[in-house]
Amino acid sequence: MPCRPISVNLEVDPSKTQQILFTLSKTCNANDQATWKLSFTLKEGSPLATVVALSVEIDPINHPQAEATAGAKGLDANQQGQAQIAAAMAKDNTVSKPDKDNALQQVIAVRAMPPLQAGQGS
Repeated sequence: MPCRPISVNLEVDPSKTQQILFTLSKTCNANDQATWKLSFTLKEGSPLATVVALSVEIDPINHPQAEATAGAKGLDANQQGQAQIAAAMAKDNTVSKPDKDNALQQVIAVRAMPPLQAGQGS
């Protein structure tokens, strides 16, 4: 199946004082290979103001989870929980940038995937 670019915007538990926003984007190169990126913005306060903005390239091992998330146009329960963890870590100045990036990467990685049936998969 040819690579098809896609971009979806996702929001986790919005409130009047906090927004956790994600943009999940898939681009395709000339060789029809996909690259997935996850951009994250945390807004807090009243009025809402950006506290943290991060972006990571999704590890290729998690491309199926990225595809499933984009197809569902939403985060599953596992991902929503991880998004809360990533948000807390992102605004903590004692957490290293690699640890923040890893927490963000995990938002996609923790998606519950159905088991492969015989004849499916790579």
